[in-house]
Amino acid sequence: MDLPPPIRPWHKSAFRAFTLMELLVSMAVLSLIVVLLLSVITNTSNILIASSAKVDAFQGARMAFDTLTRKLSQATLNTYIGYDDNSNPTCYLRQSELKFTIGLAGSDGFPGTAGAGQSFFFIAPASYTLDFPNYGGMESLLNVCGYYVSFSTNSTIPSHVRTSQPYRYRLMQLIVPTEENAVYTSSGNTWFTNFTASSFPVADNIIALFIRPQDPDPSASPTDLPTDYTYDSTLGANSKSQPPTANQLPPVMRVTMVAIDEISAKRMDAGSDQPAQITAALAGKFSDSGQFDTDLGNLEEALRSAKIQYRVFSSAVAIQEAKWTK
Repeated sequence: MDLPPPIRPWHKSAFRAFTLMELLVSMAVLSLIVVLLLSVITNTSNILIASSAKVDAFQGARMAFDTLTRKLSQATLNTYIGYDDNSNPTCYLRQSELKFTIGLAGSDGFPGTAGAGQSFFFIAPASYTLDFPNYGGMESLLNVCGYYVSFSTNSTIPSHVRTSQPYRYRLMQLIVPTEENAVYTSSGNTWFTNFTASSFPVADNIIALFIRPQDPDPSASPTDLPTDYTYDSTLGANSKSQPPTANQLPPVMRVTMVAIDEISAKRMDAGSDQPAQITAALAGKFSDSGQFDTDLGNLEEALRSAKIQYRVFSSAVAIQEAKWTK
């Protein structure tokens, strides 16, 4: 009779468990991997959030810039040639009942925040009317239009809406209804200053806006008209030796707009006080348009030094109704 094989006794060397040191090393490695993964996920999330905010901020700025340049391209003075004096004519002069003007923001009665570039106002066929049922189909209704930068709250948000209204640099737009157009009867700049309270923001975090009417002389590089960042189509209009700017729109306007992102704006938020980093970056610049490129480069360097995310929008806008002559 065959007997079963004998049962061998268990020996401690048959099975070997992990030592305490091995467990500690494994846990340390696993912890390090988890920390690294969390760090990568956190950094990726922060980058995505920052990129999304930047895209949203600059997308709004781009849309506002496109609106501005499109409106400006439609500016008109409807210039014509007439006698200097109908009862005793001695010469022909360029004449117009319409106006185009550019001034420094926050200076000489022009609206906007001082140091944030220029305010400019013009007449364009925007076809904005308060009586749309009767006049809405007319595509050539003239309106007073204007743009400037203002550091303010968003006054268009109703007071009953529960949302924060922080102070921000904002691009403001003015469009006066055709029925209220006073350019034919007003004196001075009242044709737009009487209506600037109706301006509304079209983009946040626009810190500067510049417009430079240019003479596109084909024999030389474009030159600014004039060089002090101002322009008034009515100056010298009644002089027998009219300057080239009298009752004329230059065929080209160089428009430049500087925008920052909301993350940078929040970081610099000082309530109703303008951010010191922005005022310092703009200070002492943009007084001579001949130095524009240098001033813009210095502004960009100041923004980079302050870790402010920004974008510069620039375009040469052709004025469709310009009839430029010297």
